[in-house]
Amino acid sequence: MAHSAVVASTLPEGTVFETTPEVPNGRVRIGDECLEVSAASADELTVLRTWVRRVNGATYAQPYLVEGPPGHFRLYVGEAAERVRTAQGIQ
Repeated sequence: MAHSAVVASTLPEGTVFETTPEVPNGRVRIGDECLEVSAASADELTVLRTWVRRVNGATYAQPYLVEGPPGHFRLYVGEAAERVRTAQGIQ
């Protein structure tokens, strides 16, 4: 709730801010350890793959973005990011 108040205070006066409780086609799912996103188009796939290269830099421990199977991405933060990053490094 605090985040929505901050966002609302930074919007120009008269801006309408709507939230959508459902994402079409079930492309986003919140799991126990990660946020799962499936690309619906080639453009979305390109953007998400670009994010993988930017987010997973060597200087940042988290968040950690993983693709697998192709077109399906998982975003980890906190302890889950460290656990997955370590497991990926071991393999």
